[in-house]
Amino acid sequence: METNMPLKFKFDAWFDERLIEVIKQLPDKFTSHEFILAFAQKHQALYIDLLYSYREKDPFEIAHGRLAKHLNDFGELIVYDGEVLSTDIFGRSNKCASWRKK
Repeated sequence: METNMPLKFKFDAWFDERLIEVIKQLPDKFTSHEFILAFAQKHQALYIDLLYSYREKDPFEIAHGRLAKHLNDFGELIVYDGEVLSTDIFGRSNKCASWRKK
C-alpha cells in the first residue's frame, strides 16, 4: 500500500462508534482479518462506501489496510498482541495483527 495515498474516506467519530460496536462483539482475542469480516457483515453499506472510495486501484487492499491500521487508535479497548497467520476474506493465508481486549 502506498503511504502517500490520499485518505478519501473520513474516519470520523461517528465511523469510530461503528467500529467500537464491532470490537465489543468480537471475542477477547481476535485478528485484523476477523475484525474486517465482522465489520463488513455488520455494516454492509458503510463497508461498500469505504471500498467505493478507493475504487480506482486496489480497493480491498487499501480499505482493509486502513481499517487494520486504524485499530491502533483504540488503545483504550484493545492492545496489539503480535502477528499471526490468518485467512483473509478471499481465503488467502497471510500474516496480520492479533488484538487482545483490555
